[in-house]
Amino acid sequence: MSTDILVPTDWHEQLIAAHAPELSRSVLRPPLFYQGRPLYQCPLRLPNLLLSLARISRYDAILTPERTSTALKKVLGKQCPKLIHILHGAGDREKGYEDRIRLFDLVFVAGQKDYDAFLHYGLATAENCHVIGYSKFDVLPPAPPRFFGNDRPVVLYNPHFDTDLSSWMKFGPSLVEAFAKMPDFNFIVAPHLRLRGKGRRLFDKLSQWPQAPNLRFDGGSIHSLNMDYTRTADIYVGDVSSQVYEFLQTLKPCVFLNAHDAHWRDNPFYRHWAFGEVASSAEEALLLIRSAKDAHLGFLAQQAAGFAAAINAGPASASARAAALIRDFLDRA
Repeated sequence: MSTDILVPTDWHEQLIAAHAPELSRSVLRPPLFYQGRPLYQCPLRLPNLLLSLARISRYDAILTPERTSTALKKVLGKQCPKLIHILHGAGDREKGYEDRIRLFDLVFVAGQKDYDAFLHYGLATAENCHVIGYSKFDVLPPAPPRFFGNDRPVVLYNPHFDTDLSSWMKFGPSLVEAFAKMPDFNFIVAPHLRLRGKGRRLFDKLSQWPQAPNLRFDGGSIHSLNMDYTRTADIYVGDVSSQVYEFLQTLKPCVFLNAHDAHWRDNPFYRHWAFGEVASSAEEALLLIRSAKDAHLGFLAQQAAGFAAAINAGPASASARAAALIRDFLDRA
């Protein structure tokens, strides 16, 4: 079985070279390819797919973490390769459970939580949905780098890009200003990589302020992708990003930000908010950050159970499990 890897940017090429150099010869560039641009900039998916139809139609299967590729079903019809979906996170956001999942022939999820949800919503079946664990855990280095020259607690503020759910536009400026005046903590301000529009412009503006030594801004780098920040942080502050589950690979304090008066209790799309205190204002968030370590004991049980449901450890690596299932699926196809 041979594999080609179609990548839209040189950042993807670098990641493959770092983690699977033996596959570098299998890397292909689509017609729209970005080189030398920020990591958060990628060519539009649909045009790239349409411009690559002749190449794509020759494959037996396509493995992808995104869902735009489901458009190939309509365009190629019976000539469409089998579509295999591997979720890029393990979060709870409502949009994670969308109808396009039904168009995949094979679906991989990280844990029982999403397996149960996909079957419950009729997005997949017991025959085509499989729990494999979290493949990103397979390539983690022994330890993340140090981002500050002291041992003060590190707080990661990780707002989401979705303006209807994110705390960034409403709480971001006040939080950043307050962080600079809290020298007993170090702060990493690293929004979701897909932050766009007004949110991106606000980040660019705030990150250009005179820098306090305890503040680090990251608008989208490798550190945001490879779990360097979630592993180095002592306290997680966020809203609906699935990175909270990466952070909880080691159980640590969390503070969540309710910037839109969400009715989150007993809501499956906010189940991770049971893993820490929830603030309804920037001022409350600052108080909860200071008390997060002391309050953490009260959330340990919820965190442990929630992480176990979201990400299945399993005896084999997630990558090995996925590869075996793909081979078996294609042998039977």
